[in-house]
Amino acid sequence: MKNSLFENISAGSFTIILHVALFALIFVGIDFQSTTHVTAQPKVDIVQATAMDEADVLAEMTRQQEYEDDKRQQEQERQDKIDKKFEQAEQELEDKKQEIVEQQQQAELEQQQRKLEAEQKQQEIEVLKEQRKIEEEKKQQAEVERKLEEQKKQQAEQERLAEEERKQIVAEERRAEEEKKRLAEADRKAAEQKKRDAEERVRKAEEEEKEKQRLAKIAEEKKKAEEKAAHEAKVKADREAAVAAKLKAQRDEAAKLLQDSLDAEAREQETMRINGVVDKHVSIIRQRVKRYWIKPSSAERGLQSTLQVSLLPSGEVKVVKVVKSSGNILFDRSAENAVYKASPLPVPTDPKALAKFKQFSFNFKPE
Repeated sequence: MKNSLFENISAGSFTIILHVALFALIFVGIDFQSTTHVTAQPKVDIVQATAMDEADVLAEMTRQQEYEDDKRQQEQERQDKIDKKFEQAEQELEDKKQEIVEQQQQAELEQQQRKLEAEQKQQEIEVLKEQRKIEEEKKQQAEVERKLEEQKKQQAEQERLAEEERKQIVAEERRAEEEKKRLAEADRKAAEQKKRDAEERVRKAEEEEKEKQRLAKIAEEKKKAEEKAAHEAKVKADREAAVAAKLKAQRDEAAKLLQDSLDAEAREQETMRINGVVDKHVSIIRQRVKRYWIKPSSAERGLQSTLQVSLLPSGEVKVVKVVKSSGNILFDRSAENAVYKASPLPVPTDPKALAKFKQFSFNFKPE
């Protein structure tokens, strides 16, 4: 597309140059044959307007320029009418060439814009890759949480087994209570038997005493078993509480590390995005200022100066000053004037990127 555009510009420039040359020849031929004096007032106005613009830009060169203008005016007065017509034709041809150069510069600027857009697209792809990486990390975190959930289920199973063990102990206690009731019934029967037979009563009394001792022993063993079970249950509960606290601390630490990582990545991506927008608009601003720059006659190749620019939110230029001189005062002044003429400058719509342009600096190197 760029080649097609340059071909169109080249063809147009050739046509313009041909027409200007034909116009100059025809005009000169008519001037030789005609006895009337015709003045090309509009073209003179163009030349004078150009001279005034240069005088505005190069205000510091006024005294030297006046001397050169006087000398050039004396030389022009000595030229005949035909030379003046040719000079005007050459000036028009130069203007057309300048117009063609500006069109070519505009085409190059558009190509650079497309390149910047392609680079921005690549950056977006990189951001998507980072987001996919974050999603993978989230999946890994979910796997960790799933394993923790399985551990919780295992703990629940252990608690269920402990509950069954407790139920067995309760059943044993219930059987012991039933045994106690049965013994009470036996005592009742023994008392009845005591009435019937004194000897049997003594014998039964002895058996009852033995039975009581046996029951006391059973009760003591039962008490010890209950105390042991209570102690084991407490130890188990303390151990489970410690494991749960440790797991919770690990989860909290992992969640905090993940969040810190996500926050850091988000800040880094936001900084990269803002810097990309700023660099893009600084490049655009530099190209725009170049289009409005008029080269001083004393400027040498390779000169550059660093400009500090203060902007309003609309892009209007408030103040421009040279923070690092090129060593050529006229070059520095022409760079400042180019920035003022290029106002308003293109600024980003993003508020964070726009804040960078409230006051910024850039190197002005037109060549």
